[in-house]
Amino acid sequence: MTKKSIAIDMDDVMTDAVGRFIELYQKEFNEDLPDLRLPGRNLDNTVPPERLALVKQFPHRHDFFKDMDLQENCQEVVRRLQEKYEVYIATAAMEFEHCLTHKYNWLKQHFPFISWTHIIFCGHKNILGTDYLLDDAERNLKTFKGTPLVFTAPHNTHLTAYTRLNNWQEVADYFLK
Repeated sequence: MTKKSIAIDMDDVMTDAVGRFIELYQKEFNEDLPDLRLPGRNLDNTVPPERLALVKQFPHRHDFFKDMDLQENCQEVVRRLQEKYEVYIATAAMEFEHCLTHKYNWLKQHFPFISWTHIIFCGHKNILGTDYLLDDAERNLKTFKGTPLVFTAPHNTHLTAYTRLNNWQEVADYFLK
């Protein structure tokens, strides 16, 4: 029997990219940005307009993707998913020039059980041929040909067209029933 396949995004699914924006904002401006974690919030409707262009450049910094925090229960659930599914990590890695090496090293550190053959660094995710895609970004979900699943992040709480998984426990409940 052939296993079904799952592609899992990294940023704001496996990692806490929102937390990295907050951390860098605090360092840059000596102010907190807690509202970025509120439902419906994103950089455009949270960051003061005079700072927005600079904050949107954070992912272009050399260390933005280095050592991001791991989402709670992610590692354990991905390990369990591998017992029943072909699990691939599919992450956009072409937009930001410094992210590829940091993302790869992060995966080696936190997910040494994921083979390099199951890591996909890409641009558009519409090329993926997996059965499922777990992602936070609508631009990826709407072009995916399999079953798209939205992983909750503050910037996507308005999406209603997809099955929503709010955390890694819900991912486990969905796939490992």
